[in-house]
Amino acid sequence: MLSPKSIANYFLELAAANGESITPMKLQKLVYYAHGWYAGYTGVPLINESVEAWQYGPVIPSLYREFRQFGSGDIKAKATEVGMFGATEVPIPADPNIRAFLSNVWNSYGAYTGIALSEMTHAPGTPWDQTWSQNPGLRGMDIPFERITQWFGEAAARAQAQAQQQAVAH
Repeated sequence: MLSPKSIANYFLELAAANGESITPMKLQKLVYYAHGWYAGYTGVPLINESVEAWQYGPVIPSLYREFRQFGSGDIKAKATEVGMFGATEVPIPADPNIRAFLSNVWNSYGAYTGIALSEMTHAPGTPWDQTWSQNPGLRGMDIPFERITQWFGEAAARAQAQAQQQAVAH
């Protein structure tokens, strides 16, 4: 499992390489989608932190604290961690397979705004919707990992079935 800040920094690098910027809301949702799809395909968590159901969708608390200073504006710095020698930038994932996976997530979701991504996470039946509906108004409720795994696993199975149907049709 990886630090959500490591994944966030990779998305920030991808955005910068494309001449784009990311708001804190968009970054939250990108990391959430990466975690969800990874869980759906592998059955194991990508990040070493729980995802919580907040009013505006799924939130990873450490990322919220790291980037809240930017409000609804563009993020101007990478995530850091404090160690023996002060604050240092959190390194991006070392595994090239993880980076390739995250690049696919970026290619799928990077064009959306934070608000559009948030609306997508609010769709009926999503892990956020189920958790928020069961605990209305209670900020900070963990979205159960099993719920995330099941939702994205079913979506992954549908996507794979569609790809197979298209391959057979051609």
